[in-house]
Amino acid sequence: MAELKSLLETIAGLEALQDLDGLRATREQLLVEYPESESAVEAGYKVGLDLLFRARQLDLAVERFAAAAQSKHPFWSAAARTSLGLCYYHQRRSQKALFELRKVAYAKHVSGHSVTALAFIENIFATEGKQDDAARVRKDRIAQLEQLIAKDRSNTAAIGERGHYLYQLGLALKDSRDPERAHAVLQEAAGLGAVVLGAELHRSVVDALAYA
Repeated sequence: MAELKSLLETIAGLEALQDLDGLRATREQLLVEYPESESAVEAGYKVGLDLLFRARQLDLAVERFAAAAQSKHPFWSAAARTSLGLCYYHQRRSQKALFELRKVAYAKHVSGHSVTALAFIENIFATEGKQDDAARVRKDRIAQLEQLIAKDRSNTAAIGERGHYLYQLGLALKDSRDPERAHAVLQEAAGLGAVVLGAELHRSVVDALAYA
């Protein structure tokens, strides 16, 4: 049995090389040898992503996400549960999808995972023609984004993250037909600049601002 530290170092090296087959194999080894470790939760989630997007094995991805979601890790379990909800939706299990997504969306603490889950719930309702439900969830998402932005204002290290939340908030306000607030929020995001936001996000913010 390899030491956990050695496996994690191997994973880091394979990530640098972008060796997807090696990453999958090493993460599966970690899951077998250290199933109760915190690192196993992350490994299980990322194996699930590989199964979903690269191997196109939805049912196996669901198994991995479900196991990782049950592990109660403060970060990776929420990520896994969000992905699990989306997988259920693609399996046409809408109620089960919404059940899992709501667990993340309305968790005790607001987070990037919770606003992402709310966005997916909103999209599901909109796709199903339930516009009133979509609008209600959007209102909740706006409130959570405002909380995250306010929290990040006191943390200079999180300025890039704040830009991402400002962009999401601006789009949500546009969808809520509040163009003045949307414009102000997107202007604040654009003012952070391409260096902070990254070129792709900055371009998206500028494009959204043009139509705000």
